[in-house]
Amino acid sequence: MTSLTLLIQITLLIAFAWATVVTLVGLWHGKTTVNIIAKPSRFAILICAHNEEAVIAKLLTSLVQQNYPIEYYKIFLFADHCTDATATIGAKFPGVIVYERQDGPRSGKGAVLNWGLNRIKEKYGPLFDNVVVFDADNVATPDFLLHMNESFVGGAKLVMGDRLALNPYASTISGWYTLYWQTVDVLYCQPRSNLGMSAILSGTGFGFAYDLIKETGWQTSSITEDIEFSMQQNLKGVYAVYQEKAYFYDEQPTDLHTLISQLRRWCTGNYQIFYSYFKVWLQCFLKKPTMKLLDNAIPMALCCVFGLYLLLSVAWVFYNATRGINPFGLRDIIWWGGLYGLSIIIGVLATIYGKFSFSKMLPSILTSGLYCIIFSLIAVWSIFVPVKGWQPIKHKG
Repeated sequence: MTSLTLLIQITLLIAFAWATVVTLVGLWHGKTTVNIIAKPSRFAILICAHNEEAVIAKLLTSLVQQNYPIEYYKIFLFADHCTDATATIGAKFPGVIVYERQDGPRSGKGAVLNWGLNRIKEKYGPLFDNVVVFDADNVATPDFLLHMNESFVGGAKLVMGDRLALNPYASTISGWYTLYWQTVDVLYCQPRSNLGMSAILSGTGFGFAYDLIKETGWQTSSITEDIEFSMQQNLKGVYAVYQEKAYFYDEQPTDLHTLISQLRRWCTGNYQIFYSYFKVWLQCFLKKPTMKLLDNAIPMALCCVFGLYLLLSVAWVFYNATRGINPFGLRDIIWWGGLYGLSIIIGVLATIYGKFSFSKMLPSILTSGLYCIIFSLIAVWSIFVPVKGWQPIKHKG
């Protein structure tokens, strides 16, 4: 038991050291600036929505008011089994094309994207150069498309925008999410994009070249379609670029029930992807090992690591207790205290970098380690009780 725990800890330390080195080198390296003439490319903007009448108007208003030639983009609202005024509100906006889906059972976002993209292909053919995906609770800044276009014209095939919390101070939980996404953007996506490695697609506010799905359509089956789509493209040698100027706002959960529901979906989807793609990933890596592909394993294995480490830690406590050894010795206190302290440090840096109010974010900063603990517990829970299907999150507007 001691040897196994030690092996797991060493493995995690190596993974942490790798992530730290990539982050520091990437931030030190900085972004390579290339002066290009960004001619307008043609965008299809996709919005999947189920009963989102409380928030959809804000997103559509921000999209029709983009500082981008209106003739170069179309907005498609996929109203999936809506029983409220979502489709009616969408149809009132000039240039917004509403597709109402009532056939078949309600399903996850991936199925809705595939359904909608097939209809766009039938009617518009190869009209579009790029596709952008939003959730109904988002709000895009006026220059969002302008900056996304810069990345695509520069040669990118996958582009992740900069997600900002729409309600960072609404509760301690929304503050946790604010710090989490700021950390993902600044300490994961930005350094990797600087080094030519892959950023991570995080569900909304991302774009991709239309030719990536022109022939096959959108083919994902997990309940975390963003990570799966990213993995599919990475295995083909297509990696995501982070566009830090393409800002958009995203409403964050404010209560524990919604947090648990969302994290359970994330963890279940992550396991689905690990089971489906690890063998393919390993074959690709053994055939042609690259630093990009090695780093690509981090998001795929994240929940597995969280869950495994928590299970082994609990087993270690019980193992020592049965042998009469204090399971909470000085070394353990230092280790766990250090991890919790690290979460606070990261929270402080994320708050400073994001220019959030320190006093308003302080409760979330001091308890950010609790978010990690909850994440670990849910990662274990989801191993034994996976989510059966995609569950919507009610947005408050």
